Amino acid sequence: MNSPDSPPNRPAPSSLNVGELEMEQMEPARPWRPLVVPAVVVAVLLAIAWALFAHYGRPKPDASGSVLKEVVYPVQVNAVDTAPDSGMAATAPEQNETIVLVQARVTNISKGPLTIFDMISDIKLDGNNNQSTAALPEDIDRLFQRFPDLAAARAQPLQRHQAIQPGQSAEGLMVFNYAWSKDQWAKRKDAHLIVSFQNGRPLTLPLQ
Repeated sequence: MNSPDSPPNRPAPSSLNVGELEMEQMEPARPWRPLVVPAVVVAVLLAIAWALFAHYGRPKPDASGSVLKEVVYPVQVNAVDTAPDSGMAATAPEQNETIVLVQARVTNISKGPLTIFDMISDIKLDGNNNQSTAALPEDIDRLFQRFPDLAAARAQPLQRHQAIQPGQSAEGLMVFNYAWSKDQWAKRKDAHLIVSFQNGRPLTLPLQ
């Protein structure tokens, strides 16, 4: 027994693991750690799936091509020469025009023949898309007769309804006309050429 003057018995203090406390303070629990590896695996699989879709899922083009030469020729056209009725000439004595001559090569990279349907130039000006259809061969002949300065750009026209066999190429001249002045032409944006086919996907080529 303890004497009345002796202090009461107290339970011995439990031993503390100081090292564990320090580790818990330095490295708090991270409940998201087990999710890191699955997330990385999912991200890798998605990247592979997207790459496969980009390569095999999109339709492959039927033709490739390149612009070999491009000539821009701004002119002032007298309405007397262009109007079908010379009596109407006085309403517009002169007008600005920009003639664009493009020599291009089109190659059939599909498994079947391609037949050219049409050629169009599409150019954006002041926020609007402006299209011009390629001139007919007879109009191209008249153009070179009227503007002899363009003789160096003369070439065989690229023909509509021309068939291109697989692996073969067609090369020719296309002429487009825009009722723009030289200053307007300088403000153009997103200029490109579209060659369409009767039995294939169209080909788009950038213009300068």
